[in-house]
Amino acid sequence: MTTILLAFGLVLYPSTQLRFGGLPLGPGELMLVAWLGIAALRQFLQPAITGNLALRRLSAFWFALLLAQSAGMIVGLVREPFHFYSGIIHDIFAYSLSCALACMFALELGDAERRRRAVWLVVGIGTVSMSMQLAGGYGLFPSLGTNTWYFERLIGWSVNANQFAFFALFLFLLASYLAETARAPREAVTALACGALAALGGILSRSDALVVALMAAGSVFLILKSITWLQNLEMAPTLRGSTVVLGLLSLPLAAASAVPFTSAALERVEDYSAEVYSDNGQGELRLNLWMEAWEKGLESGMIGYGPGPHLTTVKSWKRPPPNKFEAHNTSLDLFTQGGLVAFAAFIWICVSTLHSGWRARLPVLTALVMAWAVFSMFHFMVRHPIFWFGIVLCLLEAERTRSALRLRRSEAVQ
Repeated sequence: MTTILLAFGLVLYPSTQLRFGGLPLGPGELMLVAWLGIAALRQFLQPAITGNLALRRLSAFWFALLLAQSAGMIVGLVREPFHFYSGIIHDIFAYSLSCALACMFALELGDAERRRRAVWLVVGIGTVSMSMQLAGGYGLFPSLGTNTWYFERLIGWSVNANQFAFFALFLFLLASYLAETARAPREAVTALACGALAALGGILSRSDALVVALMAAGSVFLILKSITWLQNLEMAPTLRGSTVVLGLLSLPLAAASAVPFTSAALERVEDYSAEVYSDNGQGELRLNLWMEAWEKGLESGMIGYGPGPHLTTVKSWKRPPPNKFEAHNTSLDLFTQGGLVAFAAFIWICVSTLHSGWRARLPVLTALVMAWAVFSMFHFMVRHPIFWFGIVLCLLEAERTRSALRLRRSEAVQ
């Protein structure tokens, strides 16, 4: 029952149009808080808490972030000329909830069967939610009082298209993971069908960040999958082994045949990049925000100014106090808040999780973390529960896989 509550909370959390009035609370947040309370009570009643790799990594990250944000807040209260108190309070509550949820994910999902059941529930409930949002976008289902389109971009029940794309990417990669690790053909087909629906929603969102994240994730998946197959000593006579070998042998020929088209392709990429950059001034807007975030972080002595937004420039104008804005880049936002320590802590948790997934040969989950890392360049990710769910899932599966490998090796030696 509690796992169902968790799945509903993760699925409905990105549906920010369903929040109650102007409050930062909606059905998803309430379900996550309810699940957190029940899970915390269950952990309290247990005789002992069982630690794992994910819990150790997350504890280190959040402890470093707490210290960095506390030091930054002292500097911000002393040095900043005015303070955006509503933004500060929002971040404090958001960080507290994210920290508690991330650590509880690590504790509650430590069991492999419970973890897999949770992923299936998230994908299943998420597919139903995605179906309702797609149907609502074309008038086949009640819109529930939401605006499902922002011009030609599908936003579903989210406030903006990128938030909807983030949810679609999460659902697609989780479904891909279930398909890759399916125990029966029926499971694989079901997971692929769910992934296809999520991919359709992502395409309709027209999110540039989604495209870049998928390209990076796809590259990591193909490379790691090929390495995994090649290292399997029993794969030589199989179809997948032949596919990898033929693919590697054809790379030089493919590269040579692509030379005449390289110039045209580069010109097309350059034209598309320029079009995206100039579309609604978003390229200049992001560049200005990133530059100001970097300058603010340096001005603070690389200590930061604490929780909340700290930038005053948006597009080509400034708004009067107390309005401030975020850089929409996780690393730079953390740099303005917690300085070098917060910046380094985020890079560390992403890189270390990528390394764990790579060493454990988990293609889809490693691709998921890579997608999160790329998406973080365009959005503030640390406050999203689904970001931490993906990180915890990768770390727990990496630890389980490596433990199983060590057990097999010890049994072989004996």
